[in-house]
Amino acid sequence: MKFKRLLSGLLVTAAALSLTACGGSGSDSGSADSASTESSGDEVVIHLMMSNSQELGVSAAVEAFNEEYAGRIRCEADYVAFDNVFENLEVLMSNQSTEYDVFAADGPNVSAYVHRGYLEPLNEWFSDEEIAMFTDSMITEGTVNDQFYGAPMGDSSLVLYYNTALLEQAGLNIDFESITPENRLTWEQLVDYAQQALDVLDPDGSNGIYGIEFQQVGRVYQMNVLPNSLGGAQISDDGLSVDGVINTDPWYEALQFYQDNVNAGIFTRGISATETSSYFQSGQILFYLGTTALPATFEENGFTDYGYTYVPCFEGHEDQVRTSCGSWTIGMNVYSDKKDAAAEFIKYLTLYDGADVYINASGMVPALTRQFTDELIAEKPFMEMAQYEVMNTSLVRAITPAYNEYSTAMDAMWDNIRNGADIHESVDNCIAELNTAFAEYQ
Repeated sequence: MKFKRLLSGLLVTAAALSLTACGGSGSDSGSADSASTESSGDEVVIHLMMSNSQELGVSAAVEAFNEEYAGRIRCEADYVAFDNVFENLEVLMSNQSTEYDVFAADGPNVSAYVHRGYLEPLNEWFSDEEIAMFTDSMITEGTVNDQFYGAPMGDSSLVLYYNTALLEQAGLNIDFESITPENRLTWEQLVDYAQQALDVLDPDGSNGIYGIEFQQVGRVYQMNVLPNSLGGAQISDDGLSVDGVINTDPWYEALQFYQDNVNAGIFTRGISATETSSYFQSGQILFYLGTTALPATFEENGFTDYGYTYVPCFEGHEDQVRTSCGSWTIGMNVYSDKKDAAAEFIKYLTLYDGADVYINASGMVPALTRQFTDELIAEKPFMEMAQYEVMNTSLVRAITPAYNEYSTAMDAMWDNIRNGADIHESVDNCIAELNTAFAEYQ
């Protein structure tokens, strides 16, 4: 990717740089000036770096923004391969680049970017009332030290998918209609159902069928649901330790549960997170914990043999069930010299008209409470489950300036335990590795 863009031909007066647009979205930017009263008539061009994983929704919103703000502000967007977003951002921001005024900040990385001085607080442009429009978990994810830095574009949530064809072949009749948020399947029941099905469908293991799997197996985003649903935390309150967190009873119990059921052939072994979806769609996984974005993939692939229900709880811990959440936020480059215009775009994309364009085009779970409409739920019934989880059980990923180090070490621990490593030794090794990593931030 070419990092430095020549901005020849862009003449922005000092007045234009201090102005904020007032678009038809109805937003009130809290700045005394506005780009709509710009005396020079020059158009302010802002630049956005975004993950290509969000291109479908964001490009639609950018197009709508440019149409509504024509002649005042124009957004030019670059969509970068997901694997390159983080490296590119580090290279640019560590050199105090002003190439991008606005950039994608994956939710759990907001704290790290604030620690490194990359993000401008948005409180000058977002009122308390506007911040409160987001769901609680998304406010938490975008806030560091009581300042709001990462405006969420959308959210994510989990449901439990099941393969209806496999259940029929196994002769299992589960009353999914009776399952409610207060009356969920338990993990213990799910393992029992899975074993019953495998006894019929693959008694000697030769057919390669598994009972249960996570869409993102081996990744903390979903795997931590197990200890979290037993009362385990993600990280210490200060975000700089896992000692006293992952070496506690909820974590040991969850890790043992997982390893025992990998060894029993209930969960998979040797299948990567990028492969699990194809396994489920090809009839090789019975129960599948995945995000609410999956039905779009299923439809695209012509896969219809599935249903969905609420994420399980552990027996005796029904009131502690936790689910995954979080997604991309959008942040302002602290070095940008077009902050008012950048803020107007961020608000359009995350609060007002652009937020609706993005959600409709992307299929993401809303980050705004107002977007859980009857129309959305009628069109996508699984959003009713997502709405409940977002409002009641969602737990944001670890908030720490060392999130990349945290996720790397924790993912490795989950993989090691999946592959049969001693649980206590794996936990101790993870703690030791992260103690070293966290020391750099203390």
